[in-house]
Amino acid sequence: MFVDDIYPSSPRPFWFASEDLLTEVLLTEINAVNQLFARYPDLPILFDRPQAAVLQRTACFALLAHRKLMGIIYETFASRYEQTPPLGEDESNALRRTHSLVAADSPSWVLEMNEVVERLPLYIHNELPGPLRLGGFDSNNLAQVEAIRSAAKTLSTVDQIQALTRGVLDQQLQRLERRWSATAMPVRGPNKRRGWEQKQKLYVAIQKVLSAKQDLQGMEFCAELDKRHALPLYDWTKRGEWREGLTWKEAWGDPDLKRKIRRVRQEAQKVS
Repeated sequence: MFVDDIYPSSPRPFWFASEDLLTEVLLTEINAVNQLFARYPDLPILFDRPQAAVLQRTACFALLAHRKLMGIIYETFASRYEQTPPLGEDESNALRRTHSLVAADSPSWVLEMNEVVERLPLYIHNELPGPLRLGGFDSNNLAQVEAIRSAAKTLSTVDQIQALTRGVLDQQLQRLERRWSATAMPVRGPNKRRGWEQKQKLYVAIQKVLSAKQDLQGMEFCAELDKRHALPLYDWTKRGEWREGLTWKEAWGDPDLKRKIRRVRQEAQKVS
């Protein structure tokens, strides 16, 4: 069988995944959507704010992106004439609350963000191993079948697919953040601006860490910040509380810095 209904403008990047694997990924995305609503109950209101802050826009992007991933999976089931498994109240809640978030007259940053989200199938497709980008296979071509089977093994678990999609989402969010920074209103005073920008970047890094595992704390949380090369707050370094070269894991051993890390983690979870 060769899948010949895959269009370059709208690929189905998960075409190779089994029904059971797709169901598990769908459950994960539904959970991500519902966790975002639990963390930010007023999220739908933000889509109509012309001057939403960067952290608010980041939360909106995450919501649209996870909802788009759900849509990709639904389309994959439909293209294979497979019935979407009944997933219950959580699925209904995620679908209901993400319905019609973006209107034709939404603020420009929302429309721009939505355009990026709508292209996620293509961006994910471009990150697939080469054989999987074919979108199907010729059962008479044994070499092709074996290459696809081998490539599919690298994306045969929920964690592997999440790692792929998380990388794509981070990449596209960074593109949007650069645009948002270019159009942001300048803050008077070089020291104030420097500290404000660094705080925003740290908050975004923390949000990305917690979006993967909401309850992450302590040394494990600090280890993730070290992996992302997150910078501490400007005030911490200015006052000499954070020496040059200090890692987040090392900082966790300092009682004063431990309190500050806990506080900044809590602040980053709030929509300013």
